[in-house]
Amino acid sequence: FGKPAFKNLICNGLVLAGDGKKMSKRLKNYPDPTLVINKYGADALRMYLINSPVVRAESLKFQESGVLGVVKEVFLPWYNASRFFLQNLERWESSCGKTFVPSVEKVRATTNPTDVWISAATQRLIKFVHQE
Repeated sequence: FGKPAFKNLICNGLVLAGDGKKMSKRLKNYPDPTLVINKYGADALRMYLINSPVVRAESLKFQESGVLGVVKEVFLPWYNASRFFLQNLERWESSCGKTFVPSVEKVRATTNPTDVWISAATQRLIKFVHQE
């Protein structure tokens, strides 16, 4: 007694069916979670929910199209960028006959303004993530 019953509190909103009503097995007014995960992937569903009003203790009208939007707007661009990088890396390695090995010394020694900017932006992101 005389002190709070808890130190931290996590309060989530409600995930409602697309029609705004409470999800119900009897009404079957929501897509099967297993089918959504099999179709779009668990990471897409997770990202959709993390970026929704639910994490701010508000209600969310679940839309399968929202999960598809995450796939289109987030995961496909990430995948395409990484595929582009790897394809160019393989092309460089085959043309030079060398294996690419990242070097912190080369990154720190560069005077190219774009490289300096990318390195600074990366360090800001790392600092932000550690602070969060």
